[in-house]
Amino acid sequence: MPDDLLSIGALARAGGPPVSALRFYDAAGVLRPAHVDPATGYRWYTSAQVHTARLIASLRQAGLPVSDLVAVLEAPHEAHAVLARHRRRLEDDLVTARAHLDAAAEILTQSGRCSVVATEVVAAVAAVRHAVGDDDPQWPGLAGVLLHLDGTTLRLVACDRSRLAVATVPVRQVSGPPVRVVAPLTLLDQVVAGPLPDVGPVVLGAGDLEILGRRGEPLDAAYPDYDRLLRSGTSRTVTVASQDLVDGVDGEDDVVVVRLDQGRVGLAPPAAGDTFGYSREFLLDAVRAARAERLALTLDDRSSLAVAPADRPDDVGLMMPIRLHP
Repeated sequence: MPDDLLSIGALARAGGPPVSALRFYDAAGVLRPAHVDPATGYRWYTSAQVHTARLIASLRQAGLPVSDLVAVLEAPHEAHAVLARHRRRLEDDLVTARAHLDAAAEILTQSGRCSVVATEVVAAVAAVRHAVGDDDPQWPGLAGVLLHLDGTTLRLVACDRSRLAVATVPVRQVSGPPVRVVAPLTLLDQVVAGPLPDVGPVVLGAGDLEILGRRGEPLDAAYPDYDRLLRSGTSRTVTVASQDLVDGVDGEDDVVVVRLDQGRVGLAPPAAGDTFGYSREFLLDAVRAARAERLALTLDDRSSLAVAPADRPDDVGLMMPIRLHP
């Protein structure tokens, strides 16, 4: 056995194909080892095979098919013709790929469109407006309302970091892709002020915003992943009459403690031993926005409190807890 043999791992480290590929090329007859130990099956290569291994690695990284690779190794005088054909294939594939990418980019810029009932849009704006945030340098989009058209529903979302409000609007005649656009509050106020058609269009796009005949410019700002905020782990839910809830939080305390135990809702001012409470003002805002006689209250494993109409669980007001004691 020659003295200058390299192990299969050493050949791979010298710039050749990875070990798994070298085993494949051995089985395919492309690059056979100079020696195979009959006892262990270890493959050994000569230093002269390093050049061939590097050539194979370069050609395969360029996407050359194995059949063409064999032709290059067996007939080096025809190698340039083989490589020229492969280069033309790559160039043709690039032209085709660019055309597909241009088509995809055009699809991504298309606006989502639907028709909605005006009264339902006005009600949805009223249901989330209380949760719109102030100007925030970190999240400027919170000063507007997110409009999320997902193909079957138009969602209006408002968030001020301490609470989140979501209201849904049924849609008709949906076309275009799912889209999320942040609408300025001034435009939504114009929509609410009317006059409005009974049914009208909603158009949402990167530079295209129309709501029931009112046009505006979307806010060029990111919006938090509200879906993630609504997803929670273990939770407890209790249904209660909305008036009972209002009566229970009626008082002067800024913070109220909410307990959901054995299917009942407990409301009380903060006391010694209480860890979390909730803004009384935010809770009343969520109850008013729900516009329902019965409400579902949910406490999740993050201690966030959700308030939703019992018959419309997708219309929800979510409040972050207030820590009472360290």
